[in-house]
Amino acid sequence: MKEDVQKSVEEVDAKAAAEAVKKEIEKSLTVDVDAEAIQHNEMIDGIIGKIKENQFKFYFFAPNMNTPSGGVAVLLKLARILSDQGMNTIILYEPKINQQASYQKSQEKKKQIEVYDKFNPAWIDFSLEGIEFEPMGDGKKVLTFSDDTKQVAEVVQVMPEDFIIIPEGFPNVMKKFAQINCQKIVLAQSWFYILNALNSGETWQQFGISDVITVSDAITEYLMAIMPGLNIKQFSQSIDRGLFKPPAKLTEKFPIVGFMASRGPENKLKTYNIIKTFQSFYPHLRWVRFVELAGLSKEEFADRLASCAFILYTDDIAGFGTLPLEAMACNTHVVGWNVYGGKEYVTPTNGNWTVNNDLFQTAEVLGVVIDKWLNGEFDHPAITEEYEKTLSRYTVEGEKTDFLKIINEYKNKRINELEKFKK
Repeated sequence: MKEDVQKSVEEVDAKAAAEAVKKEIEKSLTVDVDAEAIQHNEMIDGIIGKIKENQFKFYFFAPNMNTPSGGVAVLLKLARILSDQGMNTIILYEPKINQQASYQKSQEKKKQIEVYDKFNPAWIDFSLEGIEFEPMGDGKKVLTFSDDTKQVAEVVQVMPEDFIIIPEGFPNVMKKFAQINCQKIVLAQSWFYILNALNSGETWQQFGISDVITVSDAITEYLMAIMPGLNIKQFSQSIDRGLFKPPAKLTEKFPIVGFMASRGPENKLKTYNIIKTFQSFYPHLRWVRFVELAGLSKEEFADRLASCAFILYTDDIAGFGTLPLEAMACNTHVVGWNVYGGKEYVTPTNGNWTVNNDLFQTAEVLGVVIDKWLNGEFDHPAITEEYEKTLSRYTVEGEKTDFLKIINEYKNKRINELEKFKK
């Protein structure tokens, strides 16, 4: 009996001891879990703090183009806006071999040498001071540039707090960032190149991208149709009224039709066909000059545009099309195609619009309006008022305000996403 009691006491003591050990273990584990959660949440708070204080990197991928490009100019202007707000703005680009310079250097050194073009958009009409330019690479290759400088093409070190903007025509770059945890945004300035750059059936969502910034109603509408589910934000581009303005004197406006035919050989053929058709339809107006606005600085372009009575507009793949608006700002009358990209600003009273790609109608309308202009029928304040009404939506300050608002919305969105990762 006494042995049974002692055995029972020992069993109770053993259970109590085991229970005590279990509680100590659970307490220890709880402390470890809590410490881990605290450490994790502190890390998240650190990332959030960097975003709030603009202590992160804002990357823009840009095509390596050292010749004037409207799309690249817009991208760099947006980078300038963010840099002016104190953000660490970096332009990424893919190095491009200069075949001629490589051949010459190889001949000179008697060995194979690759020489690359540095991305240096000297044609930009605003300062890029304070904005870094980084060639993308594997971190191993030292690049020799055509200006004899050298630089390592580094692997891009993107952190969770960082942002990157990629133009719509570069899914190869989107794929490189697909598995990287950061805020990825596509900047869509054209509807035409979106699907042309993708394989059949591919979407940007497959590259981990759901956020898109567009510059026109047309691009927004197009994306909503072909890639449902994207989070699309839109801002309006601006027309620099200090640059694009009517000539000081009426006598500086001449019977000249300006035109651009920079969308490739087919577009050039169509544009010249319109001019020749016009000259056949209206032999009495063959003396009217046609001047191609090409190979000019921004200032020269604006001055030449302001001197023209008309601009012939034939850009059928523009994502927005600033040329008609720039012409309106110069009080230069537009004759041309009512294209998809300009649907948000085209009205029956702010231009002489014709059916897209209708060469005969365009040539016919061109002759009619030139006759009217020569007779003084375009010297009417109501026409200028229509132009000003249209242009009121596209101001420099409005563009800046809208873009910064969009970026702040993305910052808040990213912060909310990170908050959800807390334990």
